[in-house]
Amino acid sequence: MSEVIALKGSVLSLSVLKVFSDDFAKVKAVLTNKVAQAPDFFKALPIVIEPEVSPLAPMFLAQLVELLHQQNMMPVGVRTADPQLIEQAEYAGLAVFEPVKVSAEKVDKADQADKSRAASSAASADTPDQGALMVKTAVRSGQQVYAKGRDLIVTAAINPGAEVVADGHIHVYGKAKGKIFAGSNGNRQARIFVQQLDAEMVCIAGLYQMAEDIKPEYKQGWVEICLQQDRLVFNLL
Repeated sequence: MSEVIALKGSVLSLSVLKVFSDDFAKVKAVLTNKVAQAPDFFKALPIVIEPEVSPLAPMFLAQLVELLHQQNMMPVGVRTADPQLIEQAEYAGLAVFEPVKVSAEKVDKADQADKSRAASSAASADTPDQGALMVKTAVRSGQQVYAKGRDLIVTAAINPGAEVVADGHIHVYGKAKGKIFAGSNGNRQARIFVQQLDAEMVCIAGLYQMAEDIKPEYKQGWVEICLQQDRLVFNLL
């Protein structure tokens, strides 16, 4: 008999939507505005909802799920320990994820481990087997450049509306005004290096930050962006 189905272990990149307000109107306004800035990025994006405020109105979760669907995103689950939210999530057919509990000691050790791995693998990561993809001309609006399985080096500008994507690191020796996606295969060790950052969006392994959330001081010169404890960290070089 031929095989009908197969279940295999896999690690998928899910974006976490943290909710810090119980005012649905405000949440809707902010979320709609963010999606409008990069609708293609958010299209069919799997979302795990993680409320950081309690209690929430009985219909809040249902309204948020509907809003995500309207914005073409795919809510798949809720990360919470709240019994009422768990009940609502199960009723809505959403998966329930346990909150991540990390002690301060573990955070310190994790940060040290990240730095150690980054330092020990810097030479091999920066020079993958097949070499980095080199782009020597400006990446125009509407154009996408993808470095599959390797790093990407852009020696010219990235224009507004353009996208550069790499499974590894991304280096931009010019002004970056488009969207930058490093570690697109889920590589959390990937980093972004930009000479002049003015990007519409930066993203590493599915965790992103919009232009409006990037502090002005990181737009003045060379900057390095990395991922630490599920947040993007900006460092001036």
